[in-house]
Amino acid sequence: MVRAMRDGGQQLSDGMPGVGWKAPDTGWVKLNVDAGVKDGVGVGIGVVCRDSGGKVLWGMAHSRKEVWEVHVVEAAAIFEGLELAVEKGHDRIVVESDCSQVIEALRQRKTGRSLFSFIIGDILRLCNSFISVSWSFTSRRNNMVAHELAHVAPVGSGRIVWVENLPELVDRLISSN
Repeated sequence: MVRAMRDGGQQLSDGMPGVGWKAPDTGWVKLNVDAGVKDGVGVGIGVVCRDSGGKVLWGMAHSRKEVWEVHVVEAAAIFEGLELAVEKGHDRIVVESDCSQVIEALRQRKTGRSLFSFIIGDILRLCNSFISVSWSFTSRRNNMVAHELAHVAPVGSGRIVWVENLPELVDRLISSN
């Protein structure tokens, strides 16, 4: 079920966890995002962008030395994914994450004074760059490609973007999706 919001062209989706990865509608792209804490020494972010045919348009892994709480890194993953979507010229985006805390904060447009709230505010402002954005919660099982990308880069190695030739593990996961 999708409900349109009047401000910012955003849409909210109630996601269907556990039913497998679902392609976005024609004319839209889907960003699956995930993040993880790497043994207390850093964090990883993974994003994969697919079109309505399921074709991977690009993927990104970013490993940082900061140690943040998981929900903060998950919000940062959405922000970085949306920034890259702007660079790539996408204008209708479904953002799918397995972090319900972030998806709910975006749905409720929650802002405040914490680092998490600042990132949520940055995401909401960045949404003005798109015709429409949809938020969707999914299960980890349906988000495995982004999950693996979040863990593929060594700590502190920076950001890696693939337009072609994603890591072999990621190609296998996409094939099995």
